[in-house]
Amino acid sequence: MEEYKEILDYIRQVPVIDTHEHLVHSEDLLQGRDDVLQEFLIHYMSSDLISSGLCPEVLAIARDSERDLVYRWKLIEDYWEFCRHTGYARALDDSIREIYGIDGIRGSTIEELGEKFREANRPGHMREILKDLCNIELAIIDPWTGRFECDRSLFRRVWQPQNYIIPMPPEFDIVGWLEETYAVEIRSLNDWLKVFEMELDENISNGIVGLKSVLAYHRPIRFEEVSLDDAATAFRKALEERGRRRPDRNRGLLIPEIVQDYVMHYILSVANERGLFIQFHTGFLEGNRGILSNSNPELLENLFSKYPRVKFDLFHIGYPYWGVTAALAKTYPNVFIDMCWSHIISPVSARNALSDFLDAVPFNKISGFGGDYAIVDAIYGHLKIARENIARVLADKIGDSTLTVSQAVRIAERLLHDNPKEILLNNL
Repeated sequence: MEEYKEILDYIRQVPVIDTHEHLVHSEDLLQGRDDVLQEFLIHYMSSDLISSGLCPEVLAIARDSERDLVYRWKLIEDYWEFCRHTGYARALDDSIREIYGIDGIRGSTIEELGEKFREANRPGHMREILKDLCNIELAIIDPWTGRFECDRSLFRRVWQPQNYIIPMPPEFDIVGWLEETYAVEIRSLNDWLKVFEMELDENISNGIVGLKSVLAYHRPIRFEEVSLDDAATAFRKALEERGRRRPDRNRGLLIPEIVQDYVMHYILSVANERGLFIQFHTGFLEGNRGILSNSNPELLENLFSKYPRVKFDLFHIGYPYWGVTAALAKTYPNVFIDMCWSHIISPVSARNALSDFLDAVPFNKISGFGGDYAIVDAIYGHLKIARENIARVLADKIGDSTLTVSQAVRIAERLLHDNPKEILLNNL
């Protein structure tokens, strides 16, 4: 217990490089997001509520800020209690206690919490949470899309080139948008790849530090090698199929899987030339859908040797495939473990995984925290759980004489600060 407290006290002083958030890139975009249930049910907790049996239609009512807050809380209260001890709910309760001085979210506190949450929706709140309360030096954000700069005193940004592989939403006229935006004509796969590099250059000039893929939500993350001729032929047919549709109908581009595979390899070849990293979603999928086996990190293995200058940052420890993640990181110099989201998916699994990682993998390859939240308040609670997890694992290793105290605190600093700064920010 003494070792745990000593390590935890030290960890609380370590500035954090947060590897992954879905926060807005500018604080003024938070204005008006002042309903506590609507905000806290954006993601994660809402998925646990659905898993516990809440009807999606009732969830939609609970998110409706036009309705009475107490009424909405009563609709979900029983289901919230079923979920109260999951990592998602614990992170919210811990955040509420620290930020608002309220003992968690429940029927007896919901009105007071709603008022305090609304009052806190003002300029400076996000900075106070990230900088003053959490001691986050920088967070890497993925706001999903957008051609913009971010507040560099708080963030660095990654970009998803997903629209060149599986355009989303499917009905979006990605071809028309790209042609208009970049003043090009897209008539071939070669044109498609050229405009990708144009958009990449634009994003680099706007400050991105790397790439990100969430394709595991849409397909298996095994990307086979495909010949240029086969990919070009299939892409031309996809363009022709789009062209046969009436202009007032769906103008989306349905890209065949062999073209998807080719384009992913092309993107990685460009990243290899430019020395960019890519963050891959692996493992557990948010929401109450998706095919878990699509996201097994083992599916990526054919990429690691082919693109040796690309740093592959494997998200979410690949949960529940974290043993595979450990083996891949142990084997390949350019494969790294990212613990973002994992501490609230399952706090105990994150501890077990970290203990295994430290036994199997060089510790300079592990990044210890990323909140993975679109909810700024919840980051505090997630980071609290992460710090406690790291302290407990390190204290256990001190207890069994694997580590000394001085070695443990050095590893803690590497996990929360130095490693992600080296892996993702090139010691920026």
